[in-house]
Amino acid sequence: MLNRKMLRDMRANFAQFFSILLLSLIAMWCYTGFQANVVGGNKARETFESDANFADGWIYGAGFDEKAQDAVDGITGIRDVQRRTEVLGKADDKYNTAELYCYFQDEAVVTIPRTMEGADFDPKDADGVWLFSRFAQTWDIHVGDKFTAHVMGLDIEREVKGLIVTPEYEFACASTDTDTDFHNIGFAYFSSKVLPEEMRISNEIIFTCDGKTLDYETDISKALHDDYAYFADRNSIRGWYQLSDELSQHDSFSYIFSFVFVAIALLVIITTMKRMITQQRTQIGTLNALGMKKHKILLHYLSYSFFLSVTGCVLGIVLGMLTFGRLMVNMFSEFYTLPDWQPGYSFKSLIVAAVLVLICTGTSYVSCKQILKIHPSEALRPPAAKSAKPCIFEKLPFWHRLSFNARYNLRDISRSKMRAFMGVFGTCMGMMVMSIGLGAYDTLDYVRDWYFHDIQNYQYQVQLNDSCTLEQAEKLRDETNGELIAMDAISIAAKDHPTSEGILSCKLAVTEGEGLYCVSDTDLQTQSIPEGTVALTMKQAKKLGLSVGDTVYWKTTTGNEWNASRIGMISRHPNIIGITMLRKDYEALDMTFRPVMLVSKENCEDAADEDCVSDVHSMDDLIEAFDKMMEIMDLLVYFMVIFSVLLIVIVLYNSGNLSFNEREKEFATLKVLGFKSSAIRRLLSTQNLWLSILGVICGIPLGRMPLQAMMDSNGDAVDWPCYVAPQTYLIAGVFVMVVSVLVSFLFSRRIRRIDMVEVLKGME
Repeated sequence: MLNRKMLRDMRANFAQFFSILLLSLIAMWCYTGFQANVVGGNKARETFESDANFADGWIYGAGFDEKAQDAVDGITGIRDVQRRTEVLGKADDKYNTAELYCYFQDEAVVTIPRTMEGADFDPKDADGVWLFSRFAQTWDIHVGDKFTAHVMGLDIEREVKGLIVTPEYEFACASTDTDTDFHNIGFAYFSSKVLPEEMRISNEIIFTCDGKTLDYETDISKALHDDYAYFADRNSIRGWYQLSDELSQHDSFSYIFSFVFVAIALLVIITTMKRMITQQRTQIGTLNALGMKKHKILLHYLSYSFFLSVTGCVLGIVLGMLTFGRLMVNMFSEFYTLPDWQPGYSFKSLIVAAVLVLICTGTSYVSCKQILKIHPSEALRPPAAKSAKPCIFEKLPFWHRLSFNARYNLRDISRSKMRAFMGVFGTCMGMMVMSIGLGAYDTLDYVRDWYFHDIQNYQYQVQLNDSCTLEQAEKLRDETNGELIAMDAISIAAKDHPTSEGILSCKLAVTEGEGLYCVSDTDLQTQSIPEGTVALTMKQAKKLGLSVGDTVYWKTTTGNEWNASRIGMISRHPNIIGITMLRKDYEALDMTFRPVMLVSKENCEDAADEDCVSDVHSMDDLIEAFDKMMEIMDLLVYFMVIFSVLLIVIVLYNSGNLSFNEREKEFATLKVLGFKSSAIRRLLSTQNLWLSILGVICGIPLGRMPLQAMMDSNGDAVDWPCYVAPQTYLIAGVFVMVVSVLVSFLFSRRIRRIDMVEVLKGME
């Protein structure tokens, strides 16, 4: 009997109950979709890194011999140890002189490359090269082809024996790119026999260990007698930690978006169940008088929320796995290299679903328990009419000058505070989500303009090959009125002789100070670097606790000496983190200036024919490549807009529907008094519009903060200042208002069909 009653009640209040189901579904859909990406990614990483025997620690130095390797191997808790030589080289000209990290080693026991095609890596085979599979696929390189790497002044041509991937490069990005472009970044594995005997100098020791990697620093220092540059764990390897930051960001998103929809669902449950219980007061009293226990009646009303939330959660989990989770994995697999990355599932989803159901059911209990305290004899009688008290708005000095419409709606808002709050809160959240989505486009345009017009104050970028001499580069610079730029991988710290926890891996950019390759301060204004100082990027300065006037210590990956430089300015750059300094200051430290590119405002296309040039890019080419990489923003915008529309429609429709049902008798009375349907609809629409405007105003300041948090959650290697244009807030606000008006029209037919006789009979 009660089950049939529940179905009848759901049919009579379909909109509200369907909203509860839909909100529960979307909450779990968001959670499961994001988690499918996170769980699947972490599971694939665990397998990938276990099979590769991925290193836990990296020791960098100017040269390690077999004795140093044995010393590290003898430390208790360290398992596998391997030496290797890592050098940044370049691919051949026909491959856009892409950055190519070259590894030369005579064994493969730690961080073993995984073969995607061809033969496994053989450190004894001096005739072969093993290439990064994503780089090879992008350039249509196949097993058996010849490939040339330019490294350490050598042109090494070998046959491609295999295509490989490695956990060190789950994320790969060239120093001149803002995001992954496999045209410009790759890595290659060689046997150490490829190098001449005198060049076989190992500059890295990598190892696996038990427990926390950084706990071994003291033992390593003693074993090597402090004869090494620095020691790092996985958190210093950008190719690894970038994906960790991404998955952590998605994990946060799964809770944030779910919370928004659950919060709206709770408001709908509170208002819906409270109204239903009040309407069915006499039925509850009758059931109680007939002998039905109160706990059974309570369970009956709790079953509404329980059944709907369970159904929504089950559907959300299934859809999250099959749709959103799959979409996320496919999308991010384009940017990250992780074999066997599939949507994953964990029992945590069931726990979250159970918590969601418990919250929804508990909220329903709060709404139901008051009526069940009433004695059956009292419940059989209709509730006493509420005494009409002046509302707070009636104290306004201009109250009597307000129109009937305004006074009527202000009184109704005062009487139905929870319903009004639901309308404001839901619209506020919708405005916030819409601002985030549209603001992503503004941020993209803002960063594009900052990067390609302020920082890169040039029209052509000429890539110099590895064999280019300084004399050739300077001659070309003079011919094109350009500026030479050198780039190198470095480590920075806040003090001399730092421990590993105080060391950051980043980039060093050396400029000639001609104002073509510019440095931007924290206000995004381009400034000249004061002579004798360096510019340190903002996020790294904060992490090291440094500011202008302090000293930053830095060293290249191939040297053991730490250089001290005074910080002249704190800078910002969207994707190149670390230090920027002038050439004269760099050379004053007895460092050799090796330019990797030339930038100029003049047309440099003829420079492509020079022997020392590998490729020439125009600014249009660079912007086009940037836009293509940022197409992922489109999905973010669509995602946010759809969520925003769902939120606003669900909230405003439920608010309007509840308002209509609660005031149906009042509307019938107004019709009897001669009010037309259009006037009554205007009463209903006015309140929705007021609540929407208030929600929009409350949502305006909330849009930028979560957008910046989303950008910052990409890690310290990315620094994108978010920007939401004033017109974006206007567009989002107008969109919310339009949805509000359209939702109001949904009640037009119901207002016209009010049966005045039947409704007024019920008042007798």
